[in-house]
Amino acid sequence: MILRSSLIALVPAALVAVVLAVAFPIAPWLAWLLAITVATFLTFGYDKRIAGSHRMRVPEATLLLLTGVGGTLGAMAGMFIFRHKTAKSSFQLRFWMVVVLQIMVIASYVIWTRARA
Repeated sequence: MILRSSLIALVPAALVAVVLAVAFPIAPWLAWLLAITVATFLTFGYDKRIAGSHRMRVPEATLLLLTGVGGTLGAMAGMFIFRHKTAKSSFQLRFWMVVVLQIMVIASYVIWTRARA
């Protein structure tokens, strides 16, 4: 279920990123960030909308995966606008662990590239 729900969000995001990178003069990484941000936001909104129904929910692992691969801003916006997953402390802990890991990776990359320059 996690793989299926992840692919449902990731594949369209990847296709949109390719279209953006080809159609507009933007870097591929920026196209990816734009596409995955929107996909993550929409996934949080979808999951909130079906909460309480008898439909299959989006697994938390999928929401965290989308956050981890660049959808952090979309996740934050989705949590704020849809008031989704904001009261669930176990999700919040894992979410902020992903954010801290991203910050560490970005900081390490910046330090590494400056050391090589």
